[in-house]
Amino acid sequence: MNHKEFLTMVNDELAVLEKEVAVTYWNLTTTGKKDWEKKFIEADIKLREYLSDKSKFELVNKFLQDDSLSPLEKRELLLLRNAMLPNQIDKETLKIVSEKEAEIESIFTSFRGKIDGKKVTNNEIEEILRKETDSSLRKKAWEASKEIGEVVGPKILELVKIRNKIARGFGYSNYYEMMFELQELDVDRIHGIFKEFKNKTDETFRIMKEEVDTRLSEQFGVSSENLMPWHYSDPFFQEAPHIYDVPFDEVFKNLNIEKLVERTYNSIGMDVSDILKRSDLYEREGKNQHAFCIHIDRSGDVRILANIRPNERWAETMLHEMGHAVYDKYLNMDLPFLLREPSHIFTTEAVAMFFGRFARKWVWYKEIVGVEEELKDYKDLIDKLLKLQLMISARWIITFVFFERKLYEMEKNINNLWYDVVAENQFLNIPEDRKNRFDWASKIHFGTNPVYYQNYLLGEMMASQMDEFVKTNISSLPFKSEVGRFLIEKIFEPGSSLRWDELLTSSTGETLNPNYLINQLV
Repeated sequence: MNHKEFLTMVNDELAVLEKEVAVTYWNLTTTGKKDWEKKFIEADIKLREYLSDKSKFELVNKFLQDDSLSPLEKRELLLLRNAMLPNQIDKETLKIVSEKEAEIESIFTSFRGKIDGKKVTNNEIEEILRKETDSSLRKKAWEASKEIGEVVGPKILELVKIRNKIARGFGYSNYYEMMFELQELDVDRIHGIFKEFKNKTDETFRIMKEEVDTRLSEQFGVSSENLMPWHYSDPFFQEAPHIYDVPFDEVFKNLNIEKLVERTYNSIGMDVSDILKRSDLYEREGKNQHAFCIHIDRSGDVRILANIRPNERWAETMLHEMGHAVYDKYLNMDLPFLLREPSHIFTTEAVAMFFGRFARKWVWYKEIVGVEEELKDYKDLIDKLLKLQLMISARWIITFVFFERKLYEMEKNINNLWYDVVAENQFLNIPEDRKNRFDWASKIHFGTNPVYYQNYLLGEMMASQMDEFVKTNISSLPFKSEVGRFLIEKIFEPGSSLRWDELLTSSTGETLNPNYLINQLV
């Protein structure tokens, strides 16, 4: 079998296997039913077993030495190698990893925290943290959001040890280091960029947070020194608190978020009506409470899971998830299956963030939402909220990333370190009685999407770089068909035929430059 025949075979076989994983995962997360959990595990194990095939892996490595490969063929084989390497383990270990990850996913889908003995959804917790002025009730809601950590934390630690053992078998120090390399990222360089970002934004963040704390202190009747994590507007202080009196609730209460999202994307020449029809967008019992986009078959069956409520937070979420969705929809479908996905995790995050930011841009409310008159007195505050949100989000991301690296390097219960990292990067006061709890584990990504979070901040950096390129070279107003054409032709259509740095250079004229985001904030 020559390399062309091999690639044809693998592309065809992977298309079938990955579709089955996607379908069963979709059904699991939309229903929470145990039978779909079982089917998802079976499909996931089948895919992992395929990628663990040692004879195929040997052929991949052999073909990669072939000088006659075209650039696309070499790229296919390299991406296939990166996908196969962590699966070169025995079937029993593959099965254990798959089952443990699916178990954690299932717990997050069905678990509900309690306030005074009553089960509450994530949306209900977030509503309390957004609006409630009673500190006692806010604390109960915040603690309810952390309850799941005690359930899944020990299970995640088990997975960390298994993942590290797998990575060491391939000559890596730990799983974290291995996954960075397989994502075509240099772990020390990326962490260096993040530390530089922290240092350059420390003073600005300190000033911003002092203003936030002053306003929250007045709102809750608590001194700034006594503000605790539950006084902020989400469980991890990753969202900007509603400290400015922008009447978002009044604006959104009678608006259809689906229609707003559709109108936004139509304005740049992208039809998303088919995606919305296939999606599952409203909350119900047993359904996953988060939001995500999934490309079922890499042939255009793109869907979004969400739990929409008529508020600014869900407007931002839907704009974000639809960014992922249009990236997938407008990939060049003539590419081989292996290349029919975004160039990198963080390039699709960048596009999602580019669009998600509209929910905190005055121009979106003026041009798309059509509430210029209602919000005319809040223009400067809305734009200020975007800067505040970008800063708070970035500081949260580096908190997660720095802790996750420690988790894999130390490979033990380091609950006591979580709030040290939080305090250092987010400048929060820490409740003493939480320091040995599994509060970190209540963030789903530690269990189900390991070594992923760094891509959010890389995405923010790329989003700022794209935003500046668009304003300088294409249009000062984002709602133009020329902007859509740029995204489709320069970012989406190449798929993963280009490495992320090649994609950025070819589309914006330079590789990733974090200064665009830093300059937005400082």
